[in-house]
Amino acid sequence: MKLTTLIKFSLIGAVLLGLTGCFPDNSRIFDGSLQVEFNPTSDTQRMSNGSTYNATIQLIGPHQSSDITLNFEIDTENSTAVMGEHFELSGLSTVLPANSSFATITINAIEENIDDERPVLVINLLGDATGEVIAAENYKSFALTLRP
Repeated sequence: MKLTTLIKFSLIGAVLLGLTGCFPDNSRIFDGSLQVEFNPTSDTQRMSNGSTYNATIQLIGPHQSSDITLNFEIDTENSTAVMGEHFELSGLSTVLPANSSFATITINAIEENIDDERPVLVINLLGDATGEVIAAENYKSFALTLRP
């Protein structure tokens, strides 16, 4: 009786041990160029929710030990919102802090100038000044619709 129980447990153990080879290898390490992306790539800011919006930038790659200054530009061809009339920015760069995956761009809407036309602000990521961090091609643009 003890021998058959021991054999059953041994067989079950062998089967379970054999199944561990079926699990995917999650130990891959990212080795591509550092990239940044907007996440999400579009949103709407209702002035009833306040006039400040933070667009989120996400790092694609491992955390870095020092801050990274990321540059961006206003896409004037695709934007209907005008800086100084519909919104304000503190500059055209933001900082991705050391050992972090996220940075933000703070957009301050000028509430009294937001009307039913719903101006749209489009921002394009440029990466860093050194070229070591690039903007992910499919997620480098962010569109913010400003609503009354």
